[in-house]
Amino acid sequence: MTEILKVSLVQYNPVWEDVSVNLSRLSEMLKPLKGKTDLILLPEMFSTGFSVNIEKICSAENQEAVIKWMRLTAEATDAMIVGSAAIKEKSLYYNRMFWVSHDDSSEGYYDKNYLFIMSDEPRYFTAGAEGTQFELLGWKIKPIICYDLRFPELSRNNRVNPYDILLCVASWPAVRSDVWMTLLKARAIENMCYSIGVNRVGEDINQLKHKGDSVIYGPTGENIMLLPEDTETIVTTEISLSKLKRFRQRFPVLENIK
Repeated sequence: MTEILKVSLVQYNPVWEDVSVNLSRLSEMLKPLKGKTDLILLPEMFSTGFSVNIEKICSAENQEAVIKWMRLTAEATDAMIVGSAAIKEKSLYYNRMFWVSHDDSSEGYYDKNYLFIMSDEPRYFTAGAEGTQFELLGWKIKPIICYDLRFPELSRNNRVNPYDILLCVASWPAVRSDVWMTLLKARAIENMCYSIGVNRVGEDINQLKHKGDSVIYGPTGENIMLLPEDTETIVTTEISLSKLKRFRQRFPVLENIK
């Protein structure tokens, strides 16, 4: 078990629907992280941007490239890498978050449960049926994707097997940035956890602006790290498991969860 977890938030502007260019750019951006972090977090649909052009972005070639790149990058950086991509499975399409560790100790996925009804996402993608958790170095992590953040029941912690980090990868528009920050902070407080949101920057092909606001909140709602808005950057910080556990002991809110 690792007491201090080093977390790197990758805030960048993906080139629209160009998997090869985005993976190449990210490879260069992530090189300096080798041996300096435990967890690398990428935004929602990091390889394409938030596109519903499913026939193109979910080609067999693109899917294979994304999965292979994640495995190779995890190995090259000695870290776990996490991000979502559009994936076809049999005849269905999913907005799927993958996590891949550098030593093959953990690999899995989560499918976005709540599809954004104000867009075409529900027309093309299938919603996931349930939530999940995964572990890294003794830390328990709860993954969600973008619009999932609005539904507290999905993120609800529990007293039997509580998670330590709520992790949200997103393509969240700038016009609702205050909502993004407010919900991430609320999820941290109500679930007695670290709440991490990583969001893209830049304007997509639909002229929808994203300004980032990638952030980490602690269990008291304190702002541990906020990335500069409208800026492509990678920032690494440390969070403490013992600090989280001490706070839970002093303020045992999770014990009242039914």
